[in-house]
Amino acid sequence: MMAARKSSLVYWVVALLFSVLSLVFILIIILSGIGGHVLADYMTIDTRDLDIPPKLGTSAFLRDLKSIAGLDWVGSDANAETLGISRSYSLNLLTACSEDDGSTTCETPKVGFNFNPGSDLHLDGTSIEGTFPSEYSDELQTYSKVSTFVGVGYIIAAIFTGLSCLFLIASRCFPKAILGGHISSGLAFLFLLASAIASVVTFIKLENTFNNALGTSGVHAQTSSKMFGLGFGAAGLTFIAFLLMFPLSKDSRRQKPPRVTVNDTKEVSAPKPGLFSRVTTWSQAKYMQVEKQKPTIHQRSPSPGSDREALIAAVDDFSHEYPNDFAMGPMEKKQNKLNGPSRNPSAAYDPHVNTAYKPQVATAQDPRWI
Repeated sequence: MMAARKSSLVYWVVALLFSVLSLVFILIIILSGIGGHVLADYMTIDTRDLDIPPKLGTSAFLRDLKSIAGLDWVGSDANAETLGISRSYSLNLLTACSEDDGSTTCETPKVGFNFNPGSDLHLDGTSIEGTFPSEYSDELQTYSKVSTFVGVGYIIAAIFTGLSCLFLIASRCFPKAILGGHISSGLAFLFLLASAIASVVTFIKLENTFNNALGTSGVHAQTSSKMFGLGFGAAGLTFIAFLLMFPLSKDSRRQKPPRVTVNDTKEVSAPKPGLFSRVTTWSQAKYMQVEKQKPTIHQRSPSPGSDREALIAAVDDFSHEYPNDFAMGPMEKKQNKLNGPSRNPSAAYDPHVNTAYKPQVATAQDPRWI
């Protein structure tokens, strides 16, 4: 029994530890980039080598005119400095942050945030606008949809993981609470696994799309394994905690409430000190059983005096086994105390005990004797 309790405690501690670690990983994924603190990112976009030729740079006449007359009708190439963008960007779950000269600036976080190079890198209006393949636009639309799904998935997973930790803590006092932790942990694992897989697939495709469309202009995209590792790490820790809750759930189902027996409900009162312990009738009531007597049926006689004699005989025949029975015993004791003549038993039944009994004489007018 002691070994079973120790193993159950070990399962509980490990499950709680893994659930807390998983919650920490999820919070890092969600909060990364908020407030200018980049803890991890999905992708890094480097614009140091950005070089976009001017729109009229392909005109041979304008180039010759520039070389002969010294008039620049073509314009200069565009780079990160002329476009007013940072040299590096990091893509997070809810925002994107720009890093330049050691300073980090992040955009307002929101669920479903997506990075668009055309607007965020100020590429719209340059010579490369309209030269992107169709796969580039399709991948940006897919990235926008998946970004919303991944953001919502991680937020829901964080909620379920937090509930799982709370249920685990409460299960030490209420064993049935482990069932809620088990369910919460399983749901959190499903959302974490789906979000981690969707983010890996989406950002790897997005990396290839950015490099194919913008690589010739000097824009390079590279995914980071840190954010992917946090996602799958949180899913793995949650799954292990989910498995460890199986024996805890079985233990909670095996625990039955204590059975209350009749002997358990009887409490033996301790003897009371003082006067009350000597007077037993004050602390405990006594009951006596009265036997039910069979009624004696006497037939009525036509003689007036026979009714009285039969009634007295019926009372005399009423016998009982218990001398202390309240039916006869108290009456006899009371008579002995009064030292008076014994009471006529028929008085209990004859309302006219003090009245002389006059026999009825049949008359001619009495119909009973006709």
